[in-house]
Amino acid sequence: MSYGGLQLEMNFDSSMNRFQNCLDNGVFVMLVEQSAPTTGTDPAIAGERLQELEYAVLNINELPTGLAITDRFGTPDTWSASQYAASLSPDTRDRHVIYISGRDATMEEAGEKVKLCSAGGFRNIVPVSGNLYPGETFKSGRNMVFSDSVCQLEMLRRIKAENPFFCGCVCNPYKYAPKDLFPQYLKLIKKLDHGARFVVTQIGWDMLKLQELRWYLGYRGLHFPTIARLMILTPERLEKLQGGHVPGVRISPDFNTILENELKYSHNQFEAAQWRRLELQAAGCRLLGFSGIQIAGLDSPDKVRVAAKRVTSALNEFRNFDDWKQEYIEHLARAEMAPYPNCFYLFDKLFSSAHLDGTAEMTQFNSEGLSKREKRLYRLRKFMFPHADRQNPGAHFIAKKLFAGCQECSHCRLPQTFFVCPETCPKGLANGPCGGTRADGSCELGEQECTHSKMMRLAAWRRKVHRLEERYIEPVERVIG
Repeated sequence: MSYGGLQLEMNFDSSMNRFQNCLDNGVFVMLVEQSAPTTGTDPAIAGERLQELEYAVLNINELPTGLAITDRFGTPDTWSASQYAASLSPDTRDRHVIYISGRDATMEEAGEKVKLCSAGGFRNIVPVSGNLYPGETFKSGRNMVFSDSVCQLEMLRRIKAENPFFCGCVCNPYKYAPKDLFPQYLKLIKKLDHGARFVVTQIGWDMLKLQELRWYLGYRGLHFPTIARLMILTPERLEKLQGGHVPGVRISPDFNTILENELKYSHNQFEAAQWRRLELQAAGCRLLGFSGIQIAGLDSPDKVRVAAKRVTSALNEFRNFDDWKQEYIEHLARAEMAPYPNCFYLFDKLFSSAHLDGTAEMTQFNSEGLSKREKRLYRLRKFMFPHADRQNPGAHFIAKKLFAGCQECSHCRLPQTFFVCPETCPKGLANGPCGGTRADGSCELGEQECTHSKMMRLAAWRRKVHRLEERYIEPVERVIG
């Protein structure tokens, strides 16, 4: 079987996938997140540590549990997730989820990671576009290749009936302005249209935003399993979040105050507070219709076992949404979980009930307008480059660079992206944004407005927002240097 040279060697019973069976049958699951280690780590030690965690995971009886192996999440200098996962038991690989990062990987190289997963008998994969890291700049981002998660999903979808994978995708619902939130959801729809069959959220603590995501999918008639990504905080992890070292993950001022107060007491009391928060989040997720949770920060077998007991206890403790909501609000002391005042939520009456009903309405809002200069530039670009996607990419390049900020690539896409060059995104993403934008809507690098927020505002002005979810843009060869 092939797509662009992709040859898959299947090494498993294609009818068996315990993780997929749980999601398909409404069985709540727990995934234990582990990041692939740095390349300097002794392979024997890393493999032994992962096997110890797997042993703990496989011996949990309270609820179905598996591992989620992330790819280049915290640092670029790591093994690939598929290499790291090779030490897992061959008989239980259908219980685990493998992430595939598009960072510093062409589509062909992303395909090689897929081949490793297929040959190793891994069924459940989540392609992601990949991260930028603290200290990196727009220039360093431009000097790398990022394979868009949508393109990776499409690559797998085109294998058609021979595709052995149960593919997922990621979404960051923790966006608090329409120009940031809608591009996330529109790209999510595109991912689902191109082969994703379950959704994993970014890390966050705002349960209203998790409910918003569930309601949005229901509003669109999209009944896909969703998994909420949660985190057990330690003082060290909190410091990283406060320093902005995890793109797309933010803590509100009120919540930060709560955490700082918890830090004033003993380490044991701080840890106990985090476990209780995990319990409330896990129970809330199930009541809101999530199919499971993925927990980061469980870095030892003992913590895995404690988490399973705590989560199971909470699922039994809270069977009713109203009882859970009261406990959740009291636990937060009515703290505001949004990062700044007057934040945007897509629906009114969130938390009025667990699930979307006929009384809920979408929040009314005014789209952020375009300046006269932006409108003039759009009209000028449309006049000058109406057929640029059908011409040699070098045609009119100087003019495109001057008037559209274009960078070199193997195929011009300006007419498909509202005449905003996708290469003005440091990752070169054309099918929608990553999840790393800052609270003010700027790129995670902080040097400019997110390219896809610009596209969103132009699409709204032209009344063609639907194109942002319907139009698939083929990957191109990025010119480096």
